[in-house]
Amino acid sequence: MVRQQPPPNCDQSELDLWLDEVDESMIFRPACALGMSCGTVTVDLARAMVLVIWNNRLKLWQLPKGRRNLNESMLAAALRETHEETGIRVTPLRLDIETRATPPKSERADTSSKPPNITKGYPSTEFVGACMYPDPQSETEALKIVYFFAATADCTVARDSGTQEEWEKLDAKWIPLSEIPSKLRFNAEVRTVMKAVDDMRRSGYKIGV
Repeated sequence: MVRQQPPPNCDQSELDLWLDEVDESMIFRPACALGMSCGTVTVDLARAMVLVIWNNRLKLWQLPKGRRNLNESMLAAALRETHEETGIRVTPLRLDIETRATPPKSERADTSSKPPNITKGYPSTEFVGACMYPDPQSETEALKIVYFFAATADCTVARDSGTQEEWEKLDAKWIPLSEIPSKLRFNAEVRTVMKAVDDMRRSGYKIGV
């Protein structure tokens, strides 16, 4: 395991050893071997309902998500894919998320020192987390990374029709937050929902109250 920092007051040989550890830990993958998908954890805050989809082909419940288009931001991709797969237009939530994104200089009181590794206290629409796994549906070997964003919508609003691609066989449904652990097929997605809900509550949003 790579040490997080080089040894204090180290000489050149010690620094070189640490850099060798960093070098050995690095992994390169070409863009064609990395799949970037984006989705949402969409919650009807008043009713504590979560938007999910039933995948008729794989026979499982999952969160809405899909591949990012060229030159599209991750958040835009998450909102678009959610709408396409479910027919629901969702609104991103600004949350106080602990993230490794750097706050803008205009919002930092002190710019004379390096910002901390973890940024908090700056409400944003950053992604709440990501799921990573070898893509089992890819024709070539690829590592899939799915970035999830927190969003909200009204579960009583009618869905838009005809938003799915012709090949998609998905059914959207709102389910109670309490049923998420037993409904979603993948534990990583359960953890994603719980993390998003924790961030919502910590950011001042009331769920089901």
